[in-house]
Amino acid sequence: MEWVVSFLLVAPGAILFLQRSTWLIDYLVWVTVLNRGIRRYVDWLGGAFNPFSPISLTPLVVSGFVLLMVLQNYRALPAPTRRIFNLFAVALTLGFAVGLLRNKLAAVYALAEYVAPLSVMGCAALAAGSERIIDRWARTIGWAAVAVSIYGWYQYYTVPPWDAFWVRSVGFEGYLGRLKPTQMVVFSTMSERGPFAGFLSFAVIPMIVSKRWRNATGWVSILVIMSAILLSYVRTAIITVGLAAVLFPVLNRGKNTLRIVILLCLAAVAGNVIISRTPSSGKIGKRLETIGSITQDGSFKGRIAIARYGARELLSNPLGTGLGSTGLAGRVNTGEVEAEAAIGDNGYFEILFALGALGGGLFFYGFWLLWRQVRILEKRGFRGELLMMFKTIFVTGAVVLFAGNWFSSAGALVFCVFAGYAARANPALFPATRKEV
Repeated sequence: MEWVVSFLLVAPGAILFLQRSTWLIDYLVWVTVLNRGIRRYVDWLGGAFNPFSPISLTPLVVSGFVLLMVLQNYRALPAPTRRIFNLFAVALTLGFAVGLLRNKLAAVYALAEYVAPLSVMGCAALAAGSERIIDRWARTIGWAAVAVSIYGWYQYYTVPPWDAFWVRSVGFEGYLGRLKPTQMVVFSTMSERGPFAGFLSFAVIPMIVSKRWRNATGWVSILVIMSAILLSYVRTAIITVGLAAVLFPVLNRGKNTLRIVILLCLAAVAGNVIISRTPSSGKIGKRLETIGSITQDGSFKGRIAIARYGARELLSNPLGTGLGSTGLAGRVNTGEVEAEAAIGDNGYFEILFALGALGGGLFFYGFWLLWRQVRILEKRGFRGELLMMFKTIFVTGAVVLFAGNWFSSAGALVFCVFAGYAARANPALFPATRKEV
């Protein structure tokens, strides 16, 4: 049954690819956020948990179709844009070579996890001449965030049997709370509470800063998403949203400052009212209180220690551990439900260890070129709202990367849509190479 479901999830992506449709990205968003939930339901029906379920790989397969679309039109990109993507390609090749020697087949899975968001970035670069397409992708991500948030509330009050089955199978009882209504930490349809909250935090940022990217229900959707983030107990997600809300006007000459502040205050009041009526209000309140003294928090101190450890280890092993040593890819070798790295709570070092010092340096240099390119466009008078959004998410993401590697999670979809637009040397001068289907 797993393979049948996997085929049914991949087939629409193949059809959209054959039609060269820009809706392939929209479909990828939904497959990415729903596949783990579907996989848990299928496992529950079959009565057995399969850590190697092919359903989990369906987003990577659909991303493969996106990559093919990019490769078919790669020469249409301006030379500066190709230079950025070439740096990414060299970095991943170096990491893959080391990973293939050390981690065997797991390196292939890990390579796909990195190529997937970069493929979305490339597709967005090709579509950069049509802001209408970019805006549609951003709103699709917003709708997906609303959907998984609503399911998160359903999960919170009911604890569906397929979700409870998964929690028991992977040994997450206790870590995710008790398997009783209102006593379990919400992770919705995602692989875990961290990726769930991370996706929501990135998805809601564009919706907060501009009505351009809000769906038909406006601030109601934002409240639903923010409340679901609170149910995940992930403080980093709250910090991400707050930081982005502050950075958007700061980085963009004060644009929408008063409006954003007022709306955030109203959202905070409304969110407090909603959460105060839930049985978990006390626990959520205590969790949020620690943000004010985050430097004294054990988790924060642990990340500082991890950074020091990572620096020492990287100096002694500049080649790193190669792609395939963590996450889903690591299961191929270990057979364990989850494979973790010693530096898993620091995204910078996780990337540096996966790609090596040279590969990681090239990877980050590519993003630095992207940032410099945007700054050059600004100096030439191009300050579109899409570029403003990219700057905000870029700086926010750079800060949040200290807490974990969000680039290999669903949150990267948001970043890569705007980064792809910014990667085009001058969006105003290059029309889209594909007609919207």
